[in-house]
Amino acid sequence: MEPSVEIYQPSRLYARIGWAALAGSLICILCGFRAPLAFIPGFLCAITGAALFWLAARPPIRIGENQFNIGERAIAWREVREINSSRFVSPLLLKIKLTNSRHKLLIFPGEPERIARLMFQLRKHSHLASFDGVAYRDYWIWSSLTGSQAENPTVEHPVRMLSSEDEDEIERMYQKLKTVGRLDSRSPDSKTSHED
Repeated sequence: MEPSVEIYQPSRLYARIGWAALAGSLICILCGFRAPLAFIPGFLCAITGAALFWLAARPPIRIGENQFNIGERAIAWREVREINSSRFVSPLLLKIKLTNSRHKLLIFPGEPERIARLMFQLRKHSHLASFDGVAYRDYWIWSSLTGSQAENPTVEHPVRMLSSEDEDEIERMYQKLKTVGRLDSRSPDSKTSHED
């Protein structure tokens, strides 16, 4: 691994909430001996706790200049072809397509600031990739046009291609076309008379 490496550890909050879910599960199980329906929320709390402990035990992600590591698995930046994100904010779920049609699911249960920083790092170093269908170069051009912060650019806001005056002029032309049927002011009779 390279000397200048940034490490992204899972948030400790997941383990804390997992312990709370486990405690809730134990309380529900104890209550279940008197009221059997309490076993249902106890079972659900146990499943939730297990999922949270699994997320808290995710391997750290290390970002370097030439590659990034997910646990012991190293992936070179030149191998990354697509990074597609899901709707989840935390934990972060990314589907990464690599060369030779290989796929990797990256799961990072972190704080929102660390997630935003990780996304920035992944987008910055993946020169050959597209991000949710937007090519690397286009993504950064759109980010600079929308005036997004360098740390957390987004492509969700459309790029403004026209000024407000141009939009108003286009709207006026469209309304005129809709009412008249065409844009020129000449009538069909005057057009035929000019041709004669």
